[in-house]
Amino acid sequence: MIGNVITSDTTAEDWPAVRTKILARIVGTMGSAPANERAAESQELRRYKAYGLEHVHIRYHVVEDHWNEAVIVLPEQGGPAPAVLTIHGTNGETGKLGTLNADNLPGRAYGIELAQRGYVTVSPDQYGFGASLVGKKQQDVFNNFYARWPEWSLDGMRTLEQQRAIDLLETLDYVDGTGGFGVIGNSLGGRAALHLAAMDERITAAVPSCGLSPVCSNVYRLQQHDAVLCPALTAQLRKDGKAIWDYQEMLALCAGRAVLLLEPFNDPYNPNIASVMECFDAARCVYELVAAPEKLAIYVHGDGHDTIEDVRELAYRWIDRHLRNR
Repeated sequence: MIGNVITSDTTAEDWPAVRTKILARIVGTMGSAPANERAAESQELRRYKAYGLEHVHIRYHVVEDHWNEAVIVLPEQGGPAPAVLTIHGTNGETGKLGTLNADNLPGRAYGIELAQRGYVTVSPDQYGFGASLVGKKQQDVFNNFYARWPEWSLDGMRTLEQQRAIDLLETLDYVDGTGGFGVIGNSLGGRAALHLAAMDERITAAVPSCGLSPVCSNVYRLQQHDAVLCPALTAQLRKDGKAIWDYQEMLALCAGRAVLLLEPFNDPYNPNIASVMECFDAARCVYELVAAPEKLAIYVHGDGHDTIEDVRELAYRWIDRHLRNR
């Protein structure tokens, strides 16, 4: 059962305090990240052309001795441009390249298509995929992570990787960050896009696809993903059947900033669209409370676990409206 985020007597003045409590519960399940006082650092590994666009393959510092890899794609026109993070899904060693392959993965080539529309895009690896997985078994990567950082979580690490990518974007003279940043992703990338938008208020336009999957209804995802990505959340649910937090609260943390949810009613990994709609409606009440109902939208489609051309066009127009035209 999807719970309410606010009560009938909650006021707009009450919301910041309510939000702080929700954020604390969510961050609490993600665990404690190591202290990090280093400024954004990066190293350019190579440059290459693809689809007529300049690609910059980089590595950038995240925490301690962990560096992540990403590909920045530059638009054809010169001058500073707004930037969008494009986050890959579950795709093994392919990692960051999953949003940059317009030939073989056109339904998820956000990093290319947004650059063609004039955005700087950055496609980072998610921990346990891409460069961090090469030559290793994924379960070994996860086990080693928790052996090293037992008080942290993969959700926490991946969110930090993406936040550090934003830190880097803020230092680049070809990025215009005055209106904030965008994020888009599908599946595991959609989940990450929603997490990032909730955790980082520098995200002003987000498009999570197949990413709003309530804990209370999606047993598949809980067993297959959250047990590894966010152990504290799963442990509590297995203990007493109650979630420490659920996705209507995660979505509500974004209230006042633009979020377009893309959700199929025939998603094999999240088949309960009724719960998704309940989750959306509970968060919608918070958007109404802060007088920003136009900043939250959901498009329910029947195209399965992907984003076809028409759906991508809707997503890009949303980003144009709320990032480029701010």
